[in-house]
Amino acid sequence: MATIMATSVPLSHASATPVATASGLLAMLKETDPILRSYALTNLLKVVDTLWHEVAESLPDLEEIAEDLDLDLPTRQTAAAVASRVFFHLEEPVQALRLALEGGEENFDVVNDRKSAYVECLVAAAIEAYIKKKRALADGVVGDGDEEKKKMDDDDEEKEGLDAEKLQKVVHLMFERCYADSEYGHALGVAFEARETDKVREILDQCASSHADNATLVQETLRYALDASMTLVTSKSFRSDALGIVAGHLQKMFDAPTGTAAHRSAAVLLCRCHQLLAQAKPVSDIVSSLLDGSEDDALLGLQLCFDLVDSGDQNYVNAVADKLPKKVASSSLGGVESVPTSSENGVDQNTTASSRTDEVWVRFDNALRVLTGGFTSELALSFLYKNSDSDRLIMENLKKSLEERGSGRNSVLHNNAVASHSYLNAGTTNDSFLRDHLDWMKKASNWAKFSATASMGVIHAGHTTEAMTLLEPYLPPSSDSEGGEAPAVTSAGGYAEGGSLFALGLIHGSRAGSSTATRLEASNFIRNHLRNSHANEVISHGAALGVGLTAFGSGDLEIVNELKELLYTDSAVAGEAAGMALGMVLVGSGAGNTKSSVPPGDAEELLEIMAELKNYARETQHEKIIRGIAMGIALVNYGQEENADAVIEEMRADRDPILRYGAQYALALAYCGTGSNKAIRILLHTAVSDVSDDVRMAAVISLAFVLYKTPERVPQLVKLLLESFNPHVRYASCMAVGIAMAGTGDPESVSLLEPMLTDMTDFVRQGALLGTAMIYMQQPDLCNSKKIKSFRERLSSIIGDKHQSTLTKMGAIMSTGIIDAGGRNCSIALGSRNGFTKMTSAVGLVLWLQHWHWFPMMHMLSLALTPTYAIGLNKDFKYPKNFEIQCNSKPSAFAYPKRLEEKKEEKKKRVETVTLSTTAKNKARLARKRAKEEKEGGVAAMDVEKVEDIEKSKEDDEGGDSMEVDGAEGSDNAVPAKSEEKKKKKREPEPILFRIQNPSRVTNAQSDVCAFDLDQRYRPIRPEAKPFGVIMLTDSTPGEEEDLGAVKAPSLDAEDEAEAPEPFEWTPPGHPDADASSTPAGDKSEKPNEADGSNDAEAPNETSS
Repeated sequence: MATIMATSVPLSHASATPVATASGLLAMLKETDPILRSYALTNLLKVVDTLWHEVAESLPDLEEIAEDLDLDLPTRQTAAAVASRVFFHLEEPVQALRLALEGGEENFDVVNDRKSAYVECLVAAAIEAYIKKKRALADGVVGDGDEEKKKMDDDDEEKEGLDAEKLQKVVHLMFERCYADSEYGHALGVAFEARETDKVREILDQCASSHADNATLVQETLRYALDASMTLVTSKSFRSDALGIVAGHLQKMFDAPTGTAAHRSAAVLLCRCHQLLAQAKPVSDIVSSLLDGSEDDALLGLQLCFDLVDSGDQNYVNAVADKLPKKVASSSLGGVESVPTSSENGVDQNTTASSRTDEVWVRFDNALRVLTGGFTSELALSFLYKNSDSDRLIMENLKKSLEERGSGRNSVLHNNAVASHSYLNAGTTNDSFLRDHLDWMKKASNWAKFSATASMGVIHAGHTTEAMTLLEPYLPPSSDSEGGEAPAVTSAGGYAEGGSLFALGLIHGSRAGSSTATRLEASNFIRNHLRNSHANEVISHGAALGVGLTAFGSGDLEIVNELKELLYTDSAVAGEAAGMALGMVLVGSGAGNTKSSVPPGDAEELLEIMAELKNYARETQHEKIIRGIAMGIALVNYGQEENADAVIEEMRADRDPILRYGAQYALALAYCGTGSNKAIRILLHTAVSDVSDDVRMAAVISLAFVLYKTPERVPQLVKLLLESFNPHVRYASCMAVGIAMAGTGDPESVSLLEPMLTDMTDFVRQGALLGTAMIYMQQPDLCNSKKIKSFRERLSSIIGDKHQSTLTKMGAIMSTGIIDAGGRNCSIALGSRNGFTKMTSAVGLVLWLQHWHWFPMMHMLSLALTPTYAIGLNKDFKYPKNFEIQCNSKPSAFAYPKRLEEKKEEKKKRVETVTLSTTAKNKARLARKRAKEEKEGGVAAMDVEKVEDIEKSKEDDEGGDSMEVDGAEGSDNAVPAKSEEKKKKKREPEPILFRIQNPSRVTNAQSDVCAFDLDQRYRPIRPEAKPFGVIMLTDSTPGEEEDLGAVKAPSLDAEDEAEAPEPFEWTPPGHPDADASSTPAGDKSEKPNEADGSNDAEAPNETSS
């Protein structure tokens, strides 16, 4: 008792003053008296944040007290709380969390103690552990490749020893805290990471019920949920469940009174939601509802149609269009009726149709024109044609460089030059260079001829109305009558014919928004030649690729069987094309997988076909056929994510390196844009472990597809791979950086590839050139401190350098076309402006990369080239010329590159002859002699003059320009005198912002600094959207006169033809009627002409009537 009294006084005194050391309190922990221990622990808890370094030595004692069941609960909890604080300061949050959970709510108050760093840190650790446990439960069975990871996770959990119930209680308290603070986004983030569908539903229900009067907050929460499901969620099944919940809440908002801003915003989000779920019917219902509404609602409906087409999934767009009501003529009366379809938002379609006016039906016609009528493709074609900034001198110099160095005889470089020309003019319909240099084009033979003909399809991509007229000279002969048989096909030749069929496919398949009817017509035409051309592998090759492009994503079983027949002919070249075409027809369907999007009736047959293809790939001896099948399977699994895992694992485990090669691209397309850590881990493992160089190359390139939504991660990932000893890995790293950072002009990425431009391996240099060209697409001359200009000069010097290898020159030639693709109005973009992956772009890039094995695949880049423009349209699809977009940047930051200037041959200037002393003396002597003889007169003077003339002629021959130089100097002296008198104009500073006319080029980077001016007459129907692509406009003053422009596709008929003159009558001179009719009029009109001295050829026009 005395001991207690002795120690109690100083301790009570110490509590009032700061404690300098914790040694006394720590010593009391050794005491057996529970009161002393409790007192020591209580005081240690007060000072542990400042004296934790002393308390750390007694951690074992503290943990022992916390686990001693003989002690009372408050003492154990206080000991755990003190130990937890020490572990927190030792930066071991997991151990701190374990003890904090034992310390009770009094010592670890999640709700009220918000500003404490200790609480915030442990809450973060608790959420991380919670997510980890929930994900493990959601994943269920772990794959074979993840067994080791699962074992490590189990070991970690055993070491952590976290109480699951207490952990869940902490996280649920955090949810309550988020509800109280209206921070629903934080709660949703945890629920998405943990893959808890019930929690997502609970959070959204809580938000909707608590803020029923605040529609803006609810909508922002739903928007965040939608965006997070696209970016955070890596599981396709959980994403579908979460999107279903979000769609339910958005539907309630959409069903609210129409005409409000909340109603329209809900329509946009709901469309995106159903598109992610691949549900066509709800989207068509939303579009129909908007088109039936007010004028502004109808404009929003048309805007949604343009956004649907922009995603690149034509099959889905067709499904939406099929479910829209159609106007048909009534058989009994002169009126109209609607094609009966299922109910629309609970209202019978026939009832709705009867109330639709002609004006409303025009809206539906316009919507169908956008979705399936090819208007989007026509819009892009018109823009690329009118706004092309293609520099013809680039091709002239390229052709000249190849011919000067004798490279013109190299068919590979000639073939590349033709392909480069098609890139430069992709979609612009400008093929004047080829028409002016037909002799140069005729140098192409065999497969180069095939490729050269196919390049016409890239140039005229989207020009569907004139496709048959353009390619008529090259197309194979068809039957004379519809029922007749096609002429017999021989095995020889057919290069131009096969190339023309491929070109026809490129014209119709390069743009997702091309007309469905014309595409079907072209598909049937090419299929006819496909069936009749099995004897000629070249025509079969072109026909197969053409069918794949025109039937892209259709999933037509008849076409699949026709291509399968061609595949089984065991022709290497035709079989490769057939395999890839099969993939294009079934792209994204997941045919052959456990879960797929194919119709139930076709699922079994397609399952058998896919199994046959895999077996055939293992049986055939042709590597080209195996590669075609492998790439076909990769295309089929586009966007399938975990549904494709079984197929990918089977291909990855195969002994054939070509099938493993296909597995890498299957992984790239299945997880394209998802950023999946699992996919990245597999690809990186393959990139450093596979024995095949081609497989490693494909794995590295595939990283760019998986990570294209976060492109800055790709250069970081491949930075070490760029230093690999394997040249194939270095080449792939260059291509991956180029694809990911295409069109950004990123200086860091360019500097990363710069050392590769001088690599010792030629094809690595090729990859570096291609990658850098892709990064520099659509960049101005000021980009990267004007280094882009030196890169362009480097390209031209490599092409003209006879010491460079063919592969390096090939890279330089292709880069010349890529950097200025599509008349400098196109870029490589894998994503649409709404965040969807563009199917055509992803597939086009993957197929273009196959040019490594087969040069004609170079033309597949046409699918990946996306026009970058902004065009505002009114309800009649005409563009108001007065509509402008404000760009908050200097004009030079996004200007077109300066065009090349033709070098003028400079005449050699002769240097002024120096007059020698002897010559001067001789001239003086002759002058004296001449003066003397002039006085005397006679013939001698004439002789002297002749001598002087001879001397002068000699001087003119030797340095005759000396007089000109003197004269020039005099004139030069005069010009500066005048220029000095003129005041030098001050250089005006460049404006910091400017206005963009309608329509104009707007690059992806430029759209970030552009904004709508809402004070002008025409305003966008979605002012919150980026000013990019097609923008539907409302007219604030509809009664005033409009200055409109019409969208017109280029026509071949009117090309280079002047307008016809007005009708007139002309009577030739000497005709009996000349005096009576034309002469008086002629006299009146010719008098001023005679005075002006004008041409008499204009007289007939003057006498026109």
